[in-house]
Amino acid sequence: MQPDQTLSRDEVQWLAEAAAYLERPSLLMRLAGAIGRPLEAVVSLVDKVAPDLVASTVTSALSRALALAVYTLPEAAKAEPVVSTPEQLHQLGTSTSFWHNLSVAMTGLPGGFFGIAGLPVELPVTTTVMLRSIASIAREFGEDLGDAEVRLQCLTVFGFGGPPPQGDGLESTYLTTRIGMQEAVAQAAKVAARATTQELLDMIHRGTAPALVNLIAKIAARFNLAVTEKLMAQSIPVIGAVTAATLNVAFLDHFNRVARYHFGIRRLERKYGAEATQAAYRQQVRIAKGS
Repeated sequence: MQPDQTLSRDEVQWLAEAAAYLERPSLLMRLAGAIGRPLEAVVSLVDKVAPDLVASTVTSALSRALALAVYTLPEAAKAEPVVSTPEQLHQLGTSTSFWHNLSVAMTGLPGGFFGIAGLPVELPVTTTVMLRSIASIAREFGEDLGDAEVRLQCLTVFGFGGPPPQGDGLESTYLTTRIGMQEAVAQAAKVAARATTQELLDMIHRGTAPALVNLIAKIAARFNLAVTEKLMAQSIPVIGAVTAATLNVAFLDHFNRVARYHFGIRRLERKYGAEATQAAYRQQVRIAKGS
C-alpha cells in the first residue's frame, strides 16, 4: 500500500512542536527551573564539572544500556495500524509511569549526598530506568520491541535533543544526528544478534566490536552534553538529596519528550513515507529559525 501524500494541518502543527523542542531543547533551563535557581547560577558552575569523569561514566552507562536494549527490554507485538486523528498523536507517550519517576527520583539521592562523585553510582541506574521509559513510549507509537533495531533506536534517544552545533545554519540538528547514526545502528544490530549479553559487554570493553563501540561513541558525544548540564545544576552547594531527586525527574521528562517526538516522527514516516515527513519537518525547522 502506498503511503498517503499529504500531512494534515494538525500533524504539521505537531511537527512544528517537535521541531521547536528537538532543535533548541530547553534541558538546562528545565533543570535550573526544577531547583528554583537562575540559569546564570547554574552555568557559572561549568568549570567545576569533571569532563573525564563524565565521559567515562557516560560510556559505561551506555554500554550497559546497550546490552539491556538488545536483550532485556520487554518484547511486544506491533501496535494497531497508525491512526490519523491528531488527538491520538498528541496523547501518545504522555503517560509517564509513576514507577519510572519514582525510580529516577531515588537514584538522584547519591547526587544530592555526594555531588559529582556520586555520578558513577547514579548514572548507570538512571540511564537504565530512562531507557525502559523510552521503550514504553516507543511501544505506544507502534514500534515493535521484538526488533533489535527498534530497541537500539530507543538507545539513540540519548543522542538527540542536544544543543545545536556551531554553524549548523538552517539544517536540522535532529535529522543530521539521526542520519549520522543510522548506519551505526544497523551494523550494531547485526553484531548484537550473534552475541550473549556478557559477550556484548566484553566486546565493548575490549573494543573488539567496532560497530558497537562506534554506536556508543556517537550517542555519547551528545549525551555527554546533557549529563554535563545536569551535573552543572546538581553541583550547586547544599543542593540536597530532595532537590537532586527533582533534577532526575526533570532529566527523565526531557528524554521522554525527545522520545515522544522521535518515535512520533517515525510513526508519521510509516504513514506518509520518510521523504514527505522529513521534508515537512525541515520546513518547520526553517520556519522556527526565521527563514
